[in-house]
Amino acid sequence: MFCSYLSYLLSDCVLFPIFQLFFISVFLFALITDFSNRNSGVAVTRSEISWQYLSLFYGLASVVLLQLINTTEAFKGYKTLITLVNLSVLFYLCFYNSWFRNKIVGLITKSKQKTEL
Repeated sequence: MFCSYLSYLLSDCVLFPIFQLFFISVFLFALITDFSNRNSGVAVTRSEISWQYLSLFYGLASVVLLQLINTTEAFKGYKTLITLVNLSVLFYLCFYNSWFRNKIVGLITKSKQKTEL
């Protein structure tokens, strides 16, 4: 009984919608945060290296995202729509949302600092 309940909880029909809700929640939070900070008067100019980090993150994240969508059996018949929406959201987050861009660059910078020690 416990094994069947656990296998149901770990199935695509449960985990994939949870992942989608998380992904859309991050998008909505980033959108609200970005709009609330628009009138702060602070402008950040990104260097060429930062834009390369953002492009690298977008490429890696889109491959992972596409693999998740392609391997699931949940929402069969809607995978094209889900793919287009998810890649569009990821593109917006990586290249147009300042809050998310700051998180990505900060994460990569911290990661590089730990490897240099």
